[in-house]
Amino acid sequence: MTDISWLEQKDEWCELKALGMVKSTVTEKGETHEFTRYFITSLTNLKEFANSVRKHWSIENQFYWCLDVIFREDASRAKEDNSPFNMNILRKIALNLVVQAQYKRISK
Repeated sequence: MTDISWLEQKDEWCELKALGMVKSTVTEKGETHEFTRYFITSLTNLKEFANSVRKHWSIENQFYWCLDVIFREDASRAKEDNSPFNMNILRKIALNLVVQAQYKRISK
């Protein structure tokens, strides 16, 4: 939606030009779920907006895949006090360092 003249807060967002909505359907283990996500954006071209949303989730999925598969975050036994939070931060720092080192295959 590019007509955002009605939006009172539009001036509070730098370069805000449109509002976007994405509906997705996910089927997993025989169950289907529908999700609706809303975006504020400077993109006005529909194809460009759709590609940006897909790229964003691709990056997010790769990030969490690395945390789960490489760092085995889901199998973590850190459960008490602040240890889950602290370990999460340490894993993300380690992942960032590995990415900055520009290894060809991060799984190594």
